[in-house]
Amino acid sequence: MSPSEHTLSEADRTVIHALQIAPRAGWSRLAPVLGSRPDTLAQRWSRITAAGTGWCGALGLHTGETPPCMAWIEVLCTGERNGARSALLTEDPHVLSVFEVTGARALLLFVAFPDLSMLDEHISTRLLRLPGVTGTRTHLVTAVHRTGARWRLDRLTPTQTLRLIDLPGRPREPGAAAAPSLRPEDRRLVLAMAGDSRLSVAELARRQGRSESATRRQLARLESSGTLTHNCRPAPLYSGWPVSVVMWADSPAADLAAAPPIVHLRETVEFMSVTGPHNLAIALTLRSLDDLPACAATLMRRVPGLRIADSIVVLRCHKFAAQVLGPDGRRVRTVPPDIWTRPVALPVRS
Repeated sequence: MSPSEHTLSEADRTVIHALQIAPRAGWSRLAPVLGSRPDTLAQRWSRITAAGTGWCGALGLHTGETPPCMAWIEVLCTGERNGARSALLTEDPHVLSVFEVTGARALLLFVAFPDLSMLDEHISTRLLRLPGVTGTRTHLVTAVHRTGARWRLDRLTPTQTLRLIDLPGRPREPGAAAAPSLRPEDRRLVLAMAGDSRLSVAELARRQGRSESATRRQLARLESSGTLTHNCRPAPLYSGWPVSVVMWADSPAADLAAAPPIVHLRETVEFMSVTGPHNLAIALTLRSLDDLPACAATLMRRVPGLRIADSIVVLRCHKFAAQVLGPDGRRVRTVPPDIWTRPVALPVRS
């Protein structure tokens, strides 16, 4: 099924936008804001998720008080596209996103690990043993200024948005003074919510073998601290913003987190400081590839001294934030992001 055969209606996108603001709010609470009936909204969401054109997932990657070791990895390959190679990467719990891209590299990955040693082990015992892989280039994330969880469809009115802000389940706003903490006993809950963060407390309790009251307290702690990040997304090809681009850029600014022109640009999905030849990674979503030159020009005009070194266009997204996407761009399933397990070594290539 192609995007033209299954599109998200305006009503669909309105529901997704509402869930981006309050991902765990009940339909009875959302209905008066959206001017609809609870059962109508529930049925609409069920159709969206069944079609794979939208989803609500969650990520929690901290280990205790320590942030995860995250990186963008460019994978250099020879020969034609290799389905087995892409499949192995897609099934890897440490690889959160897999993109086939333009340029000298064949693949671009976004990965997460508890520490640097496990990242190094993964590269040496898995990535470099994949068929056709000739090398990798790793850009470690040193600071996250914006995550994909904050990108919005912007279908609601300002009044509707304000009414949703205080509903239960709204993600913590950046800047709130709370220290993230993911305990080992929280991992089962986090992994259960990776594919559907709207699961009921009763279902989450059942999957953990805990009481509902304990699970409710656990969930509230993770949400209030910002440890658990909800990610309600439309499938990119059906969102109205089908083109994805990752830019490597350089900025002389000392305080990159204070660069609102990048953070607040409508097209910005993710914005991170990284190591390597360039100090910024900026992931963008565009309505058309024709918009890329204007978007780049806007960034350079608004950010003094910014230099865009490379723009990598995504040809196909195999996996995005732990969600596996089919050839037609719709979600087909979730690979639970169990980043704490040790990488499984692949056989040495003969």
